[in-house]
Amino acid sequence: MPSPFSERMLQQVELALRSDCRCAITLDEMRSEASAAGLTGVEIEAALAQRSFDVRTSALVSLACAIKSDSAAAIENARQQATALGWSDREIASFARIAKGMIDAPTLRPSAVASNRENRNFAAQQ
Repeated sequence: MPSPFSERMLQQVELALRSDCRCAITLDEMRSEASAAGLTGVEIEAALAQRSFDVRTSALVSLACAIKSDSAAAIENARQQATALGWSDREIASFARIAKGMIDAPTLRPSAVASNRENRNFAAQQ
């Protein structure tokens, strides 16, 4: 069964989660990867500001950022928002595992970013 989470969605989530990275080289590489996945410049900048123009993707960005903050109230609020926007409980749980993997992964050296994308895409298909 294909993943309900497109590469564009996951790129936006990862940009939002890594928006606090202060390494210009890493951020440039992430921007390049996001652009290769089809994101426009304004979509990339929105993701770095922890937003998305797509409401369903925005719900995932909010959920991932809430998980990163480790605030139970924020997580519950984001989960409710995702549910209201049509994400099922199963999809939310699956996405939470993906987001936790992104959060727990160290900020990668630029040369390792592409390899991490391949691993994440494989996990999303499981």
